Amino acid sequence: MFNYFPGNYMWSSAVMLSLMAGGDLGQIDRWLAPLREADTDVDGWTKAWDSAGAQQVEHAEDDLRRGYRRSASARYLRASNYYLTGERQTPPGPAKIHSYQCGLTAFAKAVEYMPRPLERVEIDSPDGVLPGYLIPARDRRGPAPIVIFYNGFDVTKELLYGFIGEEFSDRGIACLVIDTPGTGEPLRLRNVASRPDYEVPTAAIVDYLETRPDIDRTRIGLLGISLGGYYAPRGASFEHRIKACAAWGGVWDYGAVWQHRWATRSKTTSVPFWQLPWVMGTETMEQALQRVQQWTLADALPHLTQPLLIVHGEDDGAIPLSDARKAFHAAGSSDKELRVFTVAAGDGGVEHCNADDPDPARQLIADWFAEHL
Repeated sequence: MFNYFPGNYMWSSAVMLSLMAGGDLGQIDRWLAPLREADTDVDGWTKAWDSAGAQQVEHAEDDLRRGYRRSASARYLRASNYYLTGERQTPPGPAKIHSYQCGLTAFAKAVEYMPRPLERVEIDSPDGVLPGYLIPARDRRGPAPIVIFYNGFDVTKELLYGFIGEEFSDRGIACLVIDTPGTGEPLRLRNVASRPDYEVPTAAIVDYLETRPDIDRTRIGLLGISLGGYYAPRGASFEHRIKACAAWGGVWDYGAVWQHRWATRSKTTSVPFWQLPWVMGTETMEQALQRVQQWTLADALPHLTQPLLIVHGEDDGAIPLSDARKAFHAAGSSDKELRVFTVAAGDGGVEHCNADDPDPARQLIADWFAEHL
């Protein structure tokens, strides 16, 4: 992995994730370079990313004054990326809320000026409203297949859009990037913690999609990235209206992963340790470690009979490759594939969620869904 911050996996992985979502290294370096030689400073981190975002907003506003709507949209999209990248490492409090709100506002502006605007949707569920953006299928006549795209442990629907862009759309498939329990707006604005039984929000989302005349209810896929590699297979295991499922990063026993991280004080986590109690909805780390033990696919995956794709990097520092192999072997599907990107092959990203070279995995996932929906 490109270690922009030598010796700091957390911050370096954040830079890689920003680039994966469409960030520009030159723009990032303009604001983060002073932090490379300094001691770890969370306030400095937040201010640097906020400044990067604010500069892009200023440029977008200049573009609008000149009538350059498409350029402005691209600027706003990068601004949202930078605000939300900094927000991931910022502990709960006013600074975090400020960055997050700025990220939401910039993304909404980007959507407003896109040549083919996304549709914001709000889906009723047992956990309250689940907000998302629907990316329409390009040049499609009649109802389109769709892929629901789930967040992981620490990203948002806005970053999901950066990860996938128009790849599904260009293949005639709609895509719904959505915040679900324990992620994005539900967590940050309404304190809705995660839940192990992700078939519940999955069912609510499918119920909604079945009401739309522009969506083919018989061709609904489900994709999850990072911890979404738990959420998506769990949802598909017990919601068989999902016709194909992919995990962009395999997960097996997330509780065991966190027990190891905490016991060893792991240096290869993508976010600070405070994130686990926050996402789990607990007061203490000990309570969170107890609760996260429910996040295992051992009992769920034998029920997954739909086509399944698991994509994993050989040198994933967050989730071991052995976990992806266990998930693959446990899945009940007769049509299943484990695609491991390796160092020797040099065929794509080998780190967590292929963030060090994401496009080969992104293309593979989109092509696989085009084949299976």
